[in-house]
Amino acid sequence: MVSWFAGIFYLPRLFVYHVESKNLETKDQLTIMQNNLIRFITPLGILAILFGLMMGFLGSDWIGFFSQKWIIAKLVVVLILVLYQILCWKILNDLKSGSHNWTGLKLRIFNEMPVLLLLIGIIAAVYKF
Repeated sequence: MVSWFAGIFYLPRLFVYHVESKNLETKDQLTIMQNNLIRFITPLGILAILFGLMMGFLGSDWIGFFSQKWIIAKLVVVLILVLYQILCWKILNDLKSGSHNWTGLKLRIFNEMPVLLLLIGIIAAVYKF
């Protein structure tokens, strides 16, 4: 989970550098880094989801576990993170094809969204609201 989040934090930052760079060589290097990173974090995200679900289903009262508000909140956060990563795939493909039109500022704001999701997940787990 930690490695998946680290990659989700860093990938959009690479997008910012890519969009703001004027050097074609730098853009090519950033594309390689982006491809490698997304290929690395995707299986980590899948494993984090699988292990999280296994923890819930291996308990004796899994229906009660998954009906708790804080678990539902965490599941929503994970769903949003999956959608976020899918959007990262789209941005990466758009950058490769040259059809991406987001500004560096918009990508910087996009880059901060996972931080908010992480905070929501932590607050939900700690305070079990």
